[in-house]
Amino acid sequence: MAGEEIKAYIFDLDGVIYRGDELQPSAAETIQTLRSQGRKVYFLTNNSTQSRRQYSDKLTRLGIPTEPHEVMTSAYATALYLKERKSTDGRAYVVGECGLKEELRESGICIAESLNGRKIDFVVVGLDRQFDYQKLYDAQQAIFGGAEFVATNCDPTYPLEGGTLSPGGGSMVSAVATASGVKPFVVGKPHTYSLEIIMSLAEAKPEETVIIGDRLDTDIWVGKRAGTHTVLVLTGVTTEEEAYNAPDEMKPERIIYSLRELLQ
Repeated sequence: MAGEEIKAYIFDLDGVIYRGDELQPSAAETIQTLRSQGRKVYFLTNNSTQSRRQYSDKLTRLGIPTEPHEVMTSAYATALYLKERKSTDGRAYVVGECGLKEELRESGICIAESLNGRKIDFVVVGLDRQFDYQKLYDAQQAIFGGAEFVATNCDPTYPLEGGTLSPGGGSMVSAVATASGVKPFVVGKPHTYSLEIIMSLAEAKPEETVIIGDRLDTDIWVGKRAGTHTVLVLTGVTTEEEAYNAPDEMKPERIIYSLRELLQ
């Protein structure tokens, strides 16, 4: 993985750049150095709770100046997918937070706050920290009524400050899948949809791209599926032992202890 051959560096956020509101050691200096070398830097997250604008604001506040177009979220990727599926007048029932709804609305998707007998085209499920039985029931009923079930991601957990974990969007997705008996189309990692969009924006081929993440079943697997270079950083949810024992489709090309090692 010769540095001079890499055009685009794509970083996961939770567990890689930060944990909650704690910036990971050497994250800011690593990003700054890569940019000063002329590398294109993007951020790719499965967390759908915030919009690209909110994530760019957070990164900038933490010392990594970032524009919204440098961020790809599962929420925005889902909005692009729904537009492809139904270019006009699409209506979605959403289990998710403000960032997901903001990206869908800005892409022309109508958000149904309740069913009320209306035709629902999509049930979109992401991380929702106000998830309850009523939302589960409404999602189930909309799917029974013919709505397409779309998941932003299936991450079971996501990392917080102090090394703790909390339930991820996959927990809500599993509940809706169990209640409806339907498997969703999953937009986020490890599906390559969002990664391919970034490579197109960066005008980078897979062999000119490296993805850096902390999860084997999302970050590393999506890179392997897309043919990019893969780097696992041990600051998130995956241990070194798990990485070395991973199946071939999830085994990272390189394992590092901190982002500073990318510059070596």
